[in-house]
Amino acid sequence: MRKSHAQLRSELNYDVLVKELRSDFNEISDHRAPNVVHKLPDILMSAYAIFNLKYPSLLCFEQQSEVERCNLKALFGIDKICSDAQMRRVLDEVSPADLQSLFPKRFDLLNKSGINSDYRFLKKYLLFSIDGVHYFESNKIKCKRCLERKHHKGDSSFHHSMLAAVLVHPDRREVFPLGCEAIEKQDGLSKNDCELNASKRLQNNLLEAYEGQSAVIVEDALYANEPHIEQILDNGWDFIINVKPTSHEALFKHFEARKARGQINTFVLKEDKVAHHFYWMNNVPLNGQGNIRVNFLYYEEHAKGKKKCFSWVSSLKLRKSNVYDIMRGGRARWKIENEGFNTLKNQGYHFEHNYGHGYNHLCNVMASIMLLAFTIDQIVQATNRLFNDIWKAAKAKNRVWERIRAIFIIRPVKSFKELFNVLAQIYAVPLE
Repeated sequence: MRKSHAQLRSELNYDVLVKELRSDFNEISDHRAPNVVHKLPDILMSAYAIFNLKYPSLLCFEQQSEVERCNLKALFGIDKICSDAQMRRVLDEVSPADLQSLFPKRFDLLNKSGINSDYRFLKKYLLFSIDGVHYFESNKIKCKRCLERKHHKGDSSFHHSMLAAVLVHPDRREVFPLGCEAIEKQDGLSKNDCELNASKRLQNNLLEAYEGQSAVIVEDALYANEPHIEQILDNGWDFIINVKPTSHEALFKHFEARKARGQINTFVLKEDKVAHHFYWMNNVPLNGQGNIRVNFLYYEEHAKGKKKCFSWVSSLKLRKSNVYDIMRGGRARWKIENEGFNTLKNQGYHFEHNYGHGYNHLCNVMASIMLLAFTIDQIVQATNRLFNDIWKAAKAKNRVWERIRAIFIIRPVKSFKELFNVLAQIYAVPLE
């Protein structure tokens, strides 16, 4: 008998999700000789365990008690724990592309369990929010892939950044990473990489992984240029991209001229203590010239005597019946920052901590594994009642992670289910 979506969602617990991730790690090729003591899946799983348990550093993870070693075996299937130095050496040579292939597999879980249905935008699309984030900087530590920033005093700093894509929805709290692309010096090049170059690579990767999905790409004003929009349209996708008067002067002059002549569409929607004012025009040139024509939406939010203004271009034709939803879709772009990057920085993942820099791929690999850990946490948060009841009782997610790691350190457990049962007892949360 075919399982319902509710049954499939109830099975998306840590025990199942970690087991599937372990299976995926087994498929990643090891560049070392076959007679190594520490197997690559164990090392990859150890890196995942660091971020799952929110260890603040590799050194803290390496200093294992006997209880922790037993729990790493029981919960993560790790037979042998290597030193932090060896972990860095091995992961430095892992191909980041191998890890990127694991994000679509988590997406498939969302699809099979019906979660993607909850994320449908305008009953048809999925919103893919894309943005860049900076996660490492040093005046001394560097590698051949570091981006270099020269300062006015003549000194330099070195940093790593990434471009990430996540599935978002205006009404949903959780965001689900779809993949990421490092913004770093490419092989054979001496010049810095940039977000726009990384976006070309990320778009190609997303198309390969999610071809056939009805996607709307949601981005900031940096990406409102013809080559980027052409690539989105060539992929068969739509877009909602923020634009600003300073970067699209011709478009805004055209809008103001038509507005003065009364040649634009308008709509006012009053909702509680907020008044939404919409102004739009369809099929206008993006830059006053060129081949790309867009639909332009200008929005004003009036609340508590204050006015906020936003503007977007989109491939979706604007109508009175959809401008409110498209506005909310455009503003959902911020969820990648608020629910994604800020969570990684401030909710126990220690995103900006240097877990390992290496000489080749280590910084990128550790960031990707952290993003995978975040993805699995988001799936559990979206589907697991017990996790959310404990979170509510604890009142802060950081406190949940702290208690989980405390139990893990001092008490043997045979599974994540047992660990969460112990946690439920601590907070007097009733079990099903």
